[in-house]
Amino acid sequence: MSKRNYWCYRIDTSKIDFFTNELNEGRLRQGWGWDESQDLRDFKLDEGAGRNKPMFNSVKKGDILLIPQLPNWGEVALVEATEDWNKGYFFEIDKKLGDYGHIFPAKYLKKFTRNNENVTGSLRSTLKNPSRFWNINHYSKDVDLLLNLQVTELSKRQDYNSRLESSIGTVFNDVFDERLFSNKLYEKLTEQFTREEWEFALVYGLKQMFPFYQVERVGGMEEKNHGTDILIKIPSILSNYGYAIAIQVKDYEGFVAKEVVSQINKADNYWDSENLKLIEKIVIITKAKRDDNISLLDHDKNIKYIFANELKQLLSEIGKCFIGMK
Repeated sequence: MSKRNYWCYRIDTSKIDFFTNELNEGRLRQGWGWDESQDLRDFKLDEGAGRNKPMFNSVKKGDILLIPQLPNWGEVALVEATEDWNKGYFFEIDKKLGDYGHIFPAKYLKKFTRNNENVTGSLRSTLKNPSRFWNINHYSKDVDLLLNLQVTELSKRQDYNSRLESSIGTVFNDVFDERLFSNKLYEKLTEQFTREEWEFALVYGLKQMFPFYQVERVGGMEEKNHGTDILIKIPSILSNYGYAIAIQVKDYEGFVAKEVVSQINKADNYWDSENLKLIEKIVIITKAKRDDNISLLDHDKNIKYIFANELKQLLSEIGKCFIGMK
């Protein structure tokens, strides 16, 4: 058997019971799957579903996945892929919920609580990653330790703070409709903000999400040289050096011309001269849909795009930070 890989995988935490029940039947569900055209085997409609392709292509039989907030809030499930996901995958929209059509073959092994004494600090830290799916091979020994322990050793009584967090999370999810919240917030903000106002609003929101990073608006006269509206600076262990994420914001709808590519690409050389290594370029397009701009996506693979549907998700995450859900 080939060497297995280790992954983290996030679910829609507003439907924890649904995901748990499905996993107990060998089906690991994933969201943004409400239309048959989003089937990853014959992919025609994105609207966010394309973010499932990395897991579809990467996870192989025997790989281990850690899933935060499953089977209960404050817990993490250890799950094993029972087939290669690009072979065992199938698509079937849940009739009751009208979503979560992406289904991957997997089986539940056991669970652990984050604050358990056997969970290393490194593993506890990576579980805070907001991504939907990421590799944790560098923590394989930490995961193997948990796999080899008895369930009773992994689920020891939680401290008061963790039990309080678990109870609050469980009750909140019972009454909170995240999709409705996301849609309403997006509608409200698109009514209120112009392009420049979006920049200020996003800077304020990103500061809430990433309080330890330096987030600043850098548009204005100099923008013609660096093509950047928002710059996120991430410190390095070298005091005179750092990393940066350049973001261009476009308040566009419909078809988006390729000029945005040449604009954001100006960031490549400019920020290097400021002792910043550019690690990501992102274009946020507030009203346009991904499926109306497939040619733009193929033009430069080094640029990441956040279209209207993904912006809804980002705003939802920002909104949850403001109301104390994160």
